[in-house]
Amino acid sequence: MARWGILLVVVVVGMAVAVLVTRGDQQPAPAAASPVPRAPPVDAAQIVSGRLSMERLPPEVGKALETYSEEIVRSAEEIATKQARIHGTCAPGSAIRVIAEDGSVRCQAVGHGVVSVAAVTAVPRLSSTVTEVGSVTGGMGRFQAGGDDDYLIAPVALPDGATVTGFSYVFFDSAEGVDSEAFLYRSDDEPMASVSSSGAENGVRTVSTDAVRLHKIDATRHSYFVYFQVSSAARAKLMPISASITYKLP
Repeated sequence: MARWGILLVVVVVGMAVAVLVTRGDQQPAPAAASPVPRAPPVDAAQIVSGRLSMERLPPEVGKALETYSEEIVRSAEEIATKQARIHGTCAPGSAIRVIAEDGSVRCQAVGHGVVSVAAVTAVPRLSSTVTEVGSVTGGMGRFQAGGDDDYLIAPVALPDGATVTGFSYVFFDSAEGVDSEAFLYRSDDEPMASVSSSGAENGVRTVSTDAVRLHKIDATRHSYFVYFQVSSAARAKLMPISASITYKLP
């Protein structure tokens, strides 16, 4: 009986060893570690041009691009619409007319002009004033020959919308103690600019000013005049010759 018990134990142990060997044989042998292939270096030019494939980007970058792709596209479109920095210039007396996409400019001359009026065409303010045409070296004008001291009035046509920038008076004044003035007036009796002579000289002189008020021309509501001061006491020694108004257009 003991002999059969020993034999049974041997058989059981043998079967257990066989099972273990069989299970061990069924488990696959661990594979050898293979090196991870490295992607070629990322070219910055490919990123800018948009030709870099997603597989070559680090996972974190790829996820960020996917998340913010719409915003990136929108930003790129906005940048594309921005005007380039202006690098062109215009010469004095001209202004920028057109700005190109590359920042270059096209220029145009600033609209400006001069209107002048001759004193020989002016009429006295008072009907009792007597005037005559006179001439001196360098000019021809009109002087007062009789009556109380008066003014000569000459209308001047100025373009509507223009801005008056200056007023000049050309005259001859060799009279001691008598001076002359010239005024630019609006038809509602508003003075715009004035200049005056000072002292006596035997030659034609010019005085100017850029101090102008109410300088915007409104030809739909007003007309404009130049007033020249004359004197019966000075006669031909005080003679207005002309006046000029400079302006610029909008």
